[in-house]
Amino acid sequence: MTEVSSQVINSSAIPTWSGFVYQGKVALYHAIRLLVQRNSEAHYLRVEHLDDFAIYDSKENVLSLHQVKAMKSDKRSSYNPALKQASKFSEKCNQNTVRWFHVAIALDDFSDKTENHADGEHLVQFYKYHDERYYVETNAIDIKLSEIVTQYLKVHELPSTEEQISYKLAKLEALLASKVNLAHYRNQHESLNKFEAAESIPISFLEIVGCLMSEVIPSNDPQAILFEFRKTLLNRTSQILDTLESNQDIDLNGIFICRYAVANMDIPLLTRLYYSKKPSQNAITLAGFSNDTVDQYLRIIWKIIGVKTTEDLPHYFKDGYGSYIPTAMTLDSINQELDVNQIQENVNGIRGNLTVQDLLYDFDNLIVHMDSNSFQLCNESSAIGKFTDISEPDKSRITKINNVRFVSMADATSEIND
Repeated sequence: MTEVSSQVINSSAIPTWSGFVYQGKVALYHAIRLLVQRNSEAHYLRVEHLDDFAIYDSKENVLSLHQVKAMKSDKRSSYNPALKQASKFSEKCNQNTVRWFHVAIALDDFSDKTENHADGEHLVQFYKYHDERYYVETNAIDIKLSEIVTQYLKVHELPSTEEQISYKLAKLEALLASKVNLAHYRNQHESLNKFEAAESIPISFLEIVGCLMSEVIPSNDPQAILFEFRKTLLNRTSQILDTLESNQDIDLNGIFICRYAVANMDIPLLTRLYYSKKPSQNAITLAGFSNDTVDQYLRIIWKIIGVKTTEDLPHYFKDGYGSYIPTAMTLDSINQELDVNQIQENVNGIRGNLTVQDLLYDFDNLIVHMDSNSFQLCNESSAIGKFTDISEPDKSRITKINNVRFVSMADATSEIND
């Protein structure tokens, strides 16, 4: 483990989310720009490590340190303490290390922070983007990323259509999300301090190149749709975290945990999540999900504490009640007959779908959005009983369906978090 000062250890923004979004995208921008410039020394980057992010060579030498400030002040004087702090970083650095300072607004003075060897201060320069500006607004970083990705594709003589760029940006953001969520999880649950958690998540330039060189899957391909589904989930969780993180009374840990799990899901598990969210779907289509259904699903995870993601879909467990799986199903309490029809439709969808069929015998409770009291499947649906297990080569195998219970979010909250 790298030995660093207590100031570095305590300065990380790992526990917050909004800081990660902007500085993480700035880090991706700089990394891709180095690739455009064919910088052969850069090997990997770390976010929230020695500084907001740092670029390393293959021998662990720091090539550049980057401090990112998204403050609203346009006065250079407001940034002087941060500039001074940036000038004093020396861990893992040498005489060739470059120190950059990134801002999100035009300042009244962009002159360098000069070095002062007597006070241990090194030269710090304001970062100039490819458009010759010394700043990029928080709401414009996506545009800058798109432009630098376009440059990379043109340099390497690759197609640079809008679809290609959008796809590669989505892969890059998923890569970043998987890393920073792991750092957050390790900081919160594995007794790693903020610096140690950040040190454990290097993003290699090979991984970034892999995203940039990846081939776009046709938009009607199930894998492409699942990728879009994942992107929707990640984007919505980002918005939730960015909006609610300042509220100390809200526990967002479940959202962090699920975001990390979703970012790292392989195709089979992502498919299982897609169908379990609304089991009545009989195919993977763009019409099969929306922000509304994603919000319904995430609302459960946000409201109920204790979500588990190991080796399966996000779920809960409570002694005496068994396992619970969140869904985006909504039952209309105004019309009980309609409820029963919807239950039957979803159960039939589960029964005939290899991907989620085992929900009926692996999980005891399906959490749905409804106002009525919880009920068991046998009380409302003719689907309870035995059915042919289509997941087995032997079609004669018979599997008994669990007497699965449909439980409201309110009841599930009371039971799980009592």
